[in-house]
Amino acid sequence: MKSKLAFSYQNLSIVKKMAIGYIVIIFIPIISFGLFLYNQNYNSFLEEYAQGRQKIVNQVLNNINVSTVQIESAYQLFQNNSNTIAYLSGNYRTDFEQVSNFLTYIRPLFSYILSSNRMIEGMTIYMEQQNGMIFRPEMAKMDEFKLDEDIKKLPLGVGKWVTFNNGSYPDINLHYFHKIGNRNFEQDIGLLDIKVTSNLIKPLLESLNLNISSNLYVLDQDHQIISHIEEIALSKDSEKAMLADAFQANAKYAYQTVNGKKLLIESFYTESLKLQFVMIEQVDDVFIGVKKNKYVLVLIVAPLLLLLSGIYYLIASSITKRILKLSKHMRQVNENYFPLYRGEINKDEVGHLTSSYNAMIRRMDELVNTVHRSEMLRKESAYLMMQAQIKPHFLYNTLESIRMIAETNDDPEAAEMSYTLGKLFRYSLSGTKSETSLREEVENIKDYIKIQQIRLADRLQVSYDINARIDNFICPHYMLQPIIENSIVHGIANVRKQGSLSIRIWEDAAFMYIAVVDSGAGIEEERLQLIQAVLNGTMDVQHLQKSGGGLGIMNVNERVNMFFGEPSGIQLESKLNEGTTCILKLAKGATP
Repeated sequence: MKSKLAFSYQNLSIVKKMAIGYIVIIFIPIISFGLFLYNQNYNSFLEEYAQGRQKIVNQVLNNINVSTVQIESAYQLFQNNSNTIAYLSGNYRTDFEQVSNFLTYIRPLFSYILSSNRMIEGMTIYMEQQNGMIFRPEMAKMDEFKLDEDIKKLPLGVGKWVTFNNGSYPDINLHYFHKIGNRNFEQDIGLLDIKVTSNLIKPLLESLNLNISSNLYVLDQDHQIISHIEEIALSKDSEKAMLADAFQANAKYAYQTVNGKKLLIESFYTESLKLQFVMIEQVDDVFIGVKKNKYVLVLIVAPLLLLLSGIYYLIASSITKRILKLSKHMRQVNENYFPLYRGEINKDEVGHLTSSYNAMIRRMDELVNTVHRSEMLRKESAYLMMQAQIKPHFLYNTLESIRMIAETNDDPEAAEMSYTLGKLFRYSLSGTKSETSLREEVENIKDYIKIQQIRLADRLQVSYDINARIDNFICPHYMLQPIIENSIVHGIANVRKQGSLSIRIWEDAAFMYIAVVDSGAGIEEERLQLIQAVLNGTMDVQHLQKSGGGLGIMNVNERVNMFFGEPSGIQLESKLNEGTTCILKLAKGATP
């Protein structure tokens, strides 16, 4: 199936391929990336909105904690007031003392606390003992306490915040209870009940910014709902699951989708009041403006992309039309017909392609028309090659005739020179292969040195030290002769004293070494540094060409490097008027 689709696509016209490529490579990715980017920004905006809400509400919660501490401090004013303790303990002998003490010291204390803290709506002390008169509304009997019996059993000196269920009413009925002990703190003598106004929680409700698409749940430390506002219809199971998630560790806010609607669930906890506030808000209603912008953006971008696609198609058609015409023309070309394209040729890439095609057609026509002449030239080259092969044979035969005449005339030196020269010509001219064994190279330079010894007589002393297996070591053809020639012609021949030439060959596990040492004229220091720099590759060979000389050894170095690899090459050392040492380092196992 896949191969069939690929074959069908390959057979489409270039215009259709470009249109499909535009849709697949540009149109769809842009739409997908735009939607992805919008969703990323939308989610990022939601995160920032929730985090901003968290910061605001946490600040309000901190203020509530401060207010609760101030409310709880009212207990210390009563506990540390000796007149209040004496009154609750019934330590007055007469009613007059009791009335005077209450009106003088206790009621003003109630008035002071109520006036200094506007969060306190009212205070009542329920008396454990009744040994005198009860002054209302500040005092009441413990029997009159109608709230939870567990509050009466609070340990001495322990306070507790208690909330009472108001159902769906948004305000929360808050009370702070604290047991009051006697002077020695051995027995509880009263229960302080501080009723807190709704102003304590009101800033929190205002910071939550409740609207017609949000629910608010207030839960106590037992996870019981004590107050709630419900504007979003939720099933009991969904509501229970969301409230359970709100009590998880580190849960601050989360998003859930219920009945196709995305909801933001935020949780806030007051440590002092032990209350959990859970707000559920419908996201789409909060960001309705953002959602409208999404649709507006889609309505604008989609037609714009379609318009651009149409323009792109027209431009692509105008470009490919000429390519299609050229393609149709090229189908007419065969081995006997080479027509030129006569259509419009502009100065763009398609025009350059058409011009190149016409140039190729002209060239093909010329090649076809000159086949016969090329064949004749080939035959002529073959004839010249045969003629070139005849010349060395004539030269070898001539040298052999000279040797025989010299032997007849009892001239052994001339005969030896003719014989050796013939061997040199055979090695250098008649060889057709580019490589040989090191043994053959050594034999060739021995022949060359024989001729030079005859020419220089006693001025040239030669020694050989071969301590390596050279019979099967393959090397480039004609590698050593240029180095030997430099040592004799440019070294030993330029001094009047007797000269020596030493040829030493040795090997190790990785390399074959050949050292050619002469006691000739040597090389000047500046010239030697130039040659060494070219051999090391730090200077271009053109410097040698400008200064003259040294090209032979550079050619040998390049051939050795190409044949044996990068580690191989020539090292050259010399001292003026003392001689020159040339060492060839040849890597074993080289692949020519």
